Amino acid sequence: MGIKDTNLFNLILRYIIDTTGSEFSANNVIKFLAKEGRTISTETLYSYINALCKALIIEKAYRYDIHGKAVLKTLNKYYMTDLGIAQIKNNNYEVNKSFALENIVYNELLTRGYEVYVGKTKQGEIDFIATKTDEKIYIQVTYLLADDKVVKREFGAFNQINDNFPKYVISLDKKDFSPNGIIHKNTIDWLLEK
Repeated sequence: MGIKDTNLFNLILRYIIDTTGSEFSANNVIKFLAKEGRTISTETLYSYINALCKALIIEKAYRYDIHGKAVLKTLNKYYMTDLGIAQIKNNNYEVNKSFALENIVYNELLTRGYEVYVGKTKQGEIDFIATKTDEKIYIQVTYLLADDKVVKREFGAFNQINDNFPKYVISLDKKDFSPNGIIHKNTIDWLLEK
């Protein structure tokens, strides 16, 4: 497929960069493009997104229903394969540090050979479920565990998961917040692990 409208293509890329780590909705992209004075069919939108995936600019993370044990086809997420490209194309001068960190962890999990999914529970979401052979890990990513509300949200995300696979919260905090068998890791330390 050839890209016929590079300006439209760049607008779609900009939208994906600005919403990295958020649930993807074709309707939201179409609304965004309408505000920019552009129209697009859902079919063309997905063709452009497929082109971005094939060009290895973005990577699709499928959602996985933890309780139903099935990969879901809707509300997936996209992550940048190269945060340098994202920064060059980013319209906002301020980088969303939490999403950037989440994107780094996602890319590192792929580099380590995991299949990576976004986890769906009955109560919410787990940032990542990473599987490899007989191994499975659950990961929550946040920039900092800044207050009790953030700590409760990040560690509480695992409350609906009743298996014994390792559960991690990864942040830039130096202090260890590990409670009740959930492992808290500093991002830099985690990235340097083998």
